[in-house]
Amino acid sequence: MRVMKVYDPATGQWQAMGTQQIEVLASLGDVTEACPYLPEEKACLHFISGEVAGPSYRELLDQGYRRNGVYLYRPVCAQCSACEVLRVPIATFQQSRGQRRVWRRGTQHFTCAVEPAQASPGKSALYSKYLAWQHNTQREEIGESQYEEFLVRSCAGVETFEVQLWKEGALAGVGVVDCMEDALSSVYFYFDPAWARLSPGTFSALCEIELAREWGLKYYYLGYYIAACRQMNYKARFRPCEIKQPGAKEWRRVEREQ
Repeated sequence: MRVMKVYDPATGQWQAMGTQQIEVLASLGDVTEACPYLPEEKACLHFISGEVAGPSYRELLDQGYRRNGVYLYRPVCAQCSACEVLRVPIATFQQSRGQRRVWRRGTQHFTCAVEPAQASPGKSALYSKYLAWQHNTQREEIGESQYEEFLVRSCAGVETFEVQLWKEGALAGVGVVDCMEDALSSVYFYFDPAWARLSPGTFSALCEIELAREWGLKYYYLGYYIAACRQMNYKARFRPCEIKQPGAKEWRRVEREQ
């Protein structure tokens, strides 16, 4: 079991702490909003400082924490426990028949590149275009500063990269990933809606799994799995995978479909 550490600015030293102690030291408070995945529910997210708790982010991943810019958060909803942690063990993952089709088609159409995370006008424009398409709303331009705050700025102890998809000389999709000592964590993916028919989200995830394999990592974290939400339950198709409740000790293994 790893020992979690945080930087205590009061003492200027690193301290070994448990999850609850870290949450108290790094706490920034709770945010309550309408749940974007289960419309009948209210979502409550607890935020902590990534500058303080970032060096323990790898361990906090298993406790249900995700990253948004320099902040870490996890759901603390009083009446709902639908959000679960999902990770893919790299050594045993095997593409399904459908994923093999997406992979073959994707390798024919896309070129993949791995670069440090960085803002640019072109990325901000593509991100804005994707958000309008994804949420079926009028397009609102996302500035470079907003883009950088969410998708470029990171927290201590984390290396953040972009897995870029290119098609016909133009940027077609960007997956932002965090790399830690034994794991790759997907932060966000956006793409040009013009290429939605090529399943760029699935292809990007498969590229990230192969990247984790190439880098000798043990796990790929896909974010929250919500069984009752179509936008989130597709993640269990990357099998075998492991799922558990935030804070729980034991993972439950989901094997390949026969």
